[in-house]
Amino acid sequence: MSNKRNKEVINQDSESEEEQDSGSEKDSDFDSDGNFVGDKELQADFEGRNPEDCDFHGIKQLLRQLFLKSNVDLGALAQIIISQNYVGSVVKQCLDDGLDDDDDEDDGSDGVFGITTVINITKRKEEPCVKQIRTLLTTLANDNADDRTKALVNNILTDDTKQVGFVINERILNIPAAISVPLFASLQNELDKAIKKNMPYVFQYLIWICKIYKTGDEDSEVLFANQEEKPLVEEALASFDVDVTEQADLSQWDYEGGAMTPCRKVLIFEGSKFNQLIRLLKEEVESV
Repeated sequence: MSNKRNKEVINQDSESEEEQDSGSEKDSDFDSDGNFVGDKELQADFEGRNPEDCDFHGIKQLLRQLFLKSNVDLGALAQIIISQNYVGSVVKQCLDDGLDDDDDEDDGSDGVFGITTVINITKRKEEPCVKQIRTLLTTLANDNADDRTKALVNNILTDDTKQVGFVINERILNIPAAISVPLFASLQNELDKAIKKNMPYVFQYLIWICKIYKTGDEDSEVLFANQEEKPLVEEALASFDVDVTEQADLSQWDYEGGAMTPCRKVLIFEGSKFNQLIRLLKEEVESV
């Protein structure tokens, strides 16, 4: 299958992750390993493409950002994402069209910078990694949600007449939120095409896990790792937060003199609101 190259290409102007973590005092623009850590802008072009077999390890690594140390077979989940590559995209760096294939020994497999897709966890409920996701969602709800939300999660995951879509929206730290707009627009079109072919992508419910950081007590600011997801909370039927401090490599990140505690916000939506969610996502990006 050919790569999708008709999605919007954006520029990335951002500092390296090493620079953000290393502080303001530097004796050189390069660290002891020879990696650039200066304050110059780095620019790169990215595009969305069909997930392919060569993207397996990159997708798996991105999934680890979301699931951390949860009991989910991320390799098997990556294989599902690749197997349904007619729905969803990976973010990869644009290659120079002038490069000859013979000169390009790397097929791009090392450069997966993001993944956006949705998986039918009702239709695929017998697949082991999907069973693990369903068990994880039930356990997280029972341990962290209020009674109404617990009942809702248990209901939609035990009633096989209700098709549930699990949305995955992951990317590496410095890829800006603007990339999410063309990716979700493409996903929207791909789902419409799949539905016209009677494929199982009509969802009664959607479950979306967001990476968030809390800066203090319950009334303090909540920061979204993917900024475009922030306005979606108000559209959710129900939601609950999960503290993942014990699973994260860094329990807290410095933030303007304070600290950020890593959490996950689980959102449940009516499936019919998917187009509305994409509209809100786009508005959030354009307002920044």
